[in-house]
Amino acid sequence: MNGVNMNSEPLTNCRFVKEEHISNGDWLSLAKITYLDQRGIPRVWEDATRLTRNEDTAPDAVGIIAFYRRLLHYDCIILVKQYRPALKAYTIEMPAGPIEGNEAPDMAAVRELKEATGFVGVIKKIGPVLAMDPGASNCSMRLVTVEVNGDEPENWHLKSNVNNERFREPLLIPVSELLDKLRAFAAAGFIIDSRIDAFAIGLVMGNHSRKTKIPTTLL
Repeated sequence: MNGVNMNSEPLTNCRFVKEEHISNGDWLSLAKITYLDQRGIPRVWEDATRLTRNEDTAPDAVGIIAFYRRLLHYDCIILVKQYRPALKAYTIEMPAGPIEGNEAPDMAAVRELKEATGFVGVIKKIGPVLAMDPGASNCSMRLVTVEVNGDEPENWHLKSNVNNERFREPLLIPVSELLDKLRAFAAAGFIIDSRIDAFAIGLVMGNHSRKTKIPTTLL
């Protein structure tokens, strides 16, 4: 795909040179990466890597866009609330988690959704490999769309899950109210995951006519 590049030097000339290990924790590894920029000048970058990452597969995690549907009820999206030590705050996120071993992304999504909410869903779509935080780590993920049939007895009730030291409280949010609810959570002091916030903004934009200017006050 062609785009407009205002720089005189092509960015495609950047090249990886080497990676040097710095330190390991229990879950993350820190490394120093040397690369050549578009002018051929050596540069150094620090990178965090999950130790659970399988070098033979990409990605190393899944994020789940899970819709909860019942007959004669509003469609809802399933989110989770949890405490994130790195942020020193509670967050509102989509269900997500690492791919274990040689697990396929769809199987990882079904497992993570079950662990986080107790719900059993059906895979609808698996997206491409996406960067999670490319400025700080090489972590990548696939977004998996899942549909949960709320009329099935196994999906009648949310179930909070405690997995080792990880506690996640599941939430059901009407799709039509998603952005408003996220803004309310943010006002209450929660940190909103960027992926679900971008998804909510996309829903608002998509629901407006292409002929109508989207009011930025909604975003």
